[in-house]
Amino acid sequence: MASESDPDLQPLLESLKIVDDANTTDKALSDILKRFTDSKNVDEVAITMTGEGLLDSLLPLASTAHITKVAEILAEVAKTESIREPCVEKGFVPLLLRVLEEQTDVASMTQACRAMGNVCFDNDLGRSAVEKYDGIKTLLSLLQAQLSSKHEGADKLRIIACGFLLNLTNSNDVLQQAALEGGALEVMSKYLQHCQDEGGLCNMVLVTIASLTDSERCKEKLVACNLCSSLVTFLCSPMGDENYESVLDILIAVAEWDEVKDVLARTELCSHLIQLAQTNVQENAEYSEDNLQKVKMASDLLILLLTGEKSMEMLFGGGKGEIFKESLNWLDSDHEHLQLSGALAVGNFARSDEHCRFLVEHGVIQRLLRLLKPTYGEAKCTLEHAALSALRNLAIPAGNKTSLIKAGVIDAVLVCVDSEMLAVIFKILGVLRMLVDGQEEAALRLGQDREFITRLVEWSACEQHPGVKGEATRLLAWLIKNSRAEEVMRNIIRADGIPHLVSMTTSEHVVMQNEALVSLTLIVTMVLADAALPMKEADLSETICSLLQDQHTLPEILCNTLTLVRTILTSEHLRDDMLSSSACDAMRVLMDHSDEKVRQAASTVAPLLEDTTEGER
Repeated sequence: MASESDPDLQPLLESLKIVDDANTTDKALSDILKRFTDSKNVDEVAITMTGEGLLDSLLPLASTAHITKVAEILAEVAKTESIREPCVEKGFVPLLLRVLEEQTDVASMTQACRAMGNVCFDNDLGRSAVEKYDGIKTLLSLLQAQLSSKHEGADKLRIIACGFLLNLTNSNDVLQQAALEGGALEVMSKYLQHCQDEGGLCNMVLVTIASLTDSERCKEKLVACNLCSSLVTFLCSPMGDENYESVLDILIAVAEWDEVKDVLARTELCSHLIQLAQTNVQENAEYSEDNLQKVKMASDLLILLLTGEKSMEMLFGGGKGEIFKESLNWLDSDHEHLQLSGALAVGNFARSDEHCRFLVEHGVIQRLLRLLKPTYGEAKCTLEHAALSALRNLAIPAGNKTSLIKAGVIDAVLVCVDSEMLAVIFKILGVLRMLVDGQEEAALRLGQDREFITRLVEWSACEQHPGVKGEATRLLAWLIKNSRAEEVMRNIIRADGIPHLVSMTTSEHVVMQNEALVSLTLIVTMVLADAALPMKEADLSETICSLLQDQHTLPEILCNTLTLVRTILTSEHLRDDMLSSSACDAMRVLMDHSDEKVRQAASTVAPLLEDTTEGER
């Protein structure tokens, strides 16, 4: 097929073998190149020529003065995937790397880099050959040497050499590691610093950095070198503004690591991001997708920096940090994404009691509550979720609870209970649970609201969202514990809440088991007559015996379970169920338990079982 469609090809290839006529060879190479540049189907030309022996004809010329055109042809040929491995197998890799080592002229280095970059694109055989001949070291040395070169064509060489590094290391763990160990990040950092007037190069450098930093392996090197600072400096430049999306993408990716967050928090990044957000939401700012994207990316990165412990403290700055002050202003913004970012920022700052108190003292509650006004839509639900998360954190310190309750947080939160988003319901329940902790009046108010209790029990059966189910059941237990009110307990019993509390005694979380046992003990103590039948129907006695007989039950849980048993045995209801169970056998075993507190508790309960049994005889 090839020979029929191109009868002049074979003579052309033969002319390459005339070693004593440089002009003939040069012309033949130019003609071959022209066939590639003139063709609309480069793959067909490449396959045809290599099938006729092009690579064999080029190989001897790769060590001669014709290397520039030979490399240029190889660059064209290697665009075709099926020919990349043959290029490696013929032995071109060490010959092309020698060109980069010698660094004799810009043109030959440029074409050699082009050829090598194409050969190594998605070709592990080519990459392995480069590794074998220490090509990473050679390439990084070339990039370093060409950093400030003013020779004609040096700007193009820099771009292509950077592209070669990208193709060589992309998705290849071994070569990425070699590049990182060889100082690739440091070299890329210098390129960002010194080549800001070369747009094409900056773009290629950013793509290469994104590839090199897309792995856990680079974290240590990234923290040790000054690339983060270079990226920030570049972002603040005119060229950086043109490439803001690429730079922010990189920074967002690497800021997942706490060590990098700490480095970035020390730079001018936050100030620039705040300015970027402010500039694009001003009244006279052009309303465009690009502006919105800038605001979103800038604020998202700022929030990401706040998720680290050290970086958050640095940016809080004792309540005087620039980002801290600005995030509070965002809560009052008309821009929905800035409102969201403000709420997320407050939630992240509110990770210590000291910060929480400071935020409450500086009026953040009312600002957050304004974000909870009932409207609909996915974006609004996301905003509600963020505001509720912040309120939950603020409600954790004991000293803040009264302030939040007085500010009307319970009322504002209850307005949102009709949300169709279970993630929002999860946060609502978390806020309320924090607010009733140690707050009898708040627990009474919620516990006396029979409509709310009915909804709470429904959420306790929510299988679609385990978090909602867990939070709802915990809130039931907390309402009982913190109110200690018979009315509240009866409301929960009437709403069929008992089965969920019994089920929670077998939770995989110890804290939830304890909360359930304490709430059930209080119910047995105060309103057992109302609860006896629901507890029996919920198989409370069987659940208790299972806990007592399970060798994996922790001593703490055993002690609280035994307290519940003792309470049942000293009451008028449920005794028969407990006696007809295997509790007696379990008690004998627990009296020899390795934990002293368990032994003591079991010894206290055992006589009650025996006395009751004897009395019945």
